Amino acid sequence: MKRLLFLILLICPLLIFAQMSLPTIPGDTAEDERFEDTDNTEWGFGVIVGSISHNGIAYSQLRIRPEINLGKFGFGLDLDFLFSPDGSLRKDDWDDWQDYIDKIFFIRWANRNDPIYFKAGCFPSYTLGNGLIFDHYTNMTRYPEVKNVGAQVGFNIPTLNIGGEIFTHNIYKNEILAATAHIKPLSMLSIPYLKDIKLGLNFGVDRDQYAKYIDSDGDGIPDVYDKFPNDKRYWLDTDNDGIPDEIDIDINGTGLIDHPSINPYVGDIYPGITAGADSTAFNWHIVQDQATKIKKAKSLYISSIDYSLPIIDTDRLKLQNYGEFAIINGHGNGLIFPGFGAKFFIFDAKLEMRTFSNGFVPGFFDRLYDEQRSKFHTTIESCDDLNVCYRSYGLSTKEDLLNDAYSSVGWFGFVRASILDFAYFKIAYQDMYSSKNTIGQSLWSSVTVNPTFIPNLEEAGIYYSQVHSKYINFMNPRNEAASLTGRVQYQLSESTSMVASYSETYQDINQDGVIKGKDEIISTFNMGVQFKF
Repeated sequence: MKRLLFLILLICPLLIFAQMSLPTIPGDTAEDERFEDTDNTEWGFGVIVGSISHNGIAYSQLRIRPEINLGKFGFGLDLDFLFSPDGSLRKDDWDDWQDYIDKIFFIRWANRNDPIYFKAGCFPSYTLGNGLIFDHYTNMTRYPEVKNVGAQVGFNIPTLNIGGEIFTHNIYKNEILAATAHIKPLSMLSIPYLKDIKLGLNFGVDRDQYAKYIDSDGDGIPDVYDKFPNDKRYWLDTDNDGIPDEIDIDINGTGLIDHPSINPYVGDIYPGITAGADSTAFNWHIVQDQATKIKKAKSLYISSIDYSLPIIDTDRLKLQNYGEFAIINGHGNGLIFPGFGAKFFIFDAKLEMRTFSNGFVPGFFDRLYDEQRSKFHTTIESCDDLNVCYRSYGLSTKEDLLNDAYSSVGWFGFVRASILDFAYFKIAYQDMYSSKNTIGQSLWSSVTVNPTFIPNLEEAGIYYSQVHSKYINFMNPRNEAASLTGRVQYQLSESTSMVASYSETYQDINQDGVIKGKDEIISTFNMGVQFKF
């Protein structure tokens, strides 16, 4: 094993280490748009050394990220070696052919401007049109705990001024899909401005919003609230004693037998048990679990048409006009018009008017979608006449939020600025006006600094957002609409840096409006040593 690791370290190449970067905000350039072809070979790798816990076992971690770029071709791996306390390699990550596919961070050929392009693996950012459907969606929300191998394939025919592409978030599951086609219909006419107008058709679908949660035994009860995930006969166990509620004589675990009037199973197994018995020998009140069955997949479809029209295109100033109209099937529609984008001096900005009908939310597939597409929740319902109360478990979807989205009109804008290569500031804001409360306010912000006056501190950054909220809640910054990420990189030597990253997302499981506890605060912390050779 030591010899194998030594060979890997010798053979794997070096590139800029990019793991644990801050999230994108609306208006950020997507990863594939930043890529530039090179005639030379760029190669290298990054290394992180740290520790991680799996199923209560602490492992030493060696993560190697080799990457090579040669012309239009790019290739990257994510090799994660976990060593148990006795020094042996964790074999669960290397015993299946799919495990080896999951080690591919990406394979890429060319970019969206080339005649033929494709990419497979991880997608830090994916956008369609002007963002009414896919707006910086990522299949890396839970990375590296959950590794999705996505794919993107597209083409451009310059002589006909047409192109298109298809996308999947995961080549095994193919649940979140996208497709787009575009054309310059007036390119042959040589009419100023109009000859450059580009039209596009875009489609997005989630074939099953509930698929975030696994159902191992196929009984329609997701494992997240199935107390017997590998036995389709049972799923409820209110007192967690290992006995299914259906065959439990003491459902709440009080130490008393439930009275047959509230637990019919007691009467079935012990006929006549109440005859001459003291009433105090029985439990007369139950708070019992209930589980909502997921009977079928819940799909969602969105389509749009967009256009873009360059107005000014010079080295000092670039200005374009754009628009987009989208429809969420079975719900509502949204319009961007007019929209203007500009690049000048140190600034990059957009400003657009937005008009949304009932049941429409822009950027439905965003960077948090994989986490928000469905959520686990519990509710305490009222008791019945027999002194039986029910604690209900179920799933809600992001689509359910559309029921609280009312027709609105407003604007969206963003500004990015780079100040002397010292600080990078980004902020985006959306404010929609309506006669009713609407989930139309969103705020995204990011600040990154490279403080040369602090010795060895290479980079520090923080990102915060509240998305699709009825109002921007500054009094309770931790809420279901919010997310937070911080990143610090500190140089230990010329070739070594300490990198730390922390992120939080939130879910209000008990629906009390207050986020607290480890079940409602989903946090991720990564720390390791980055080597550059």
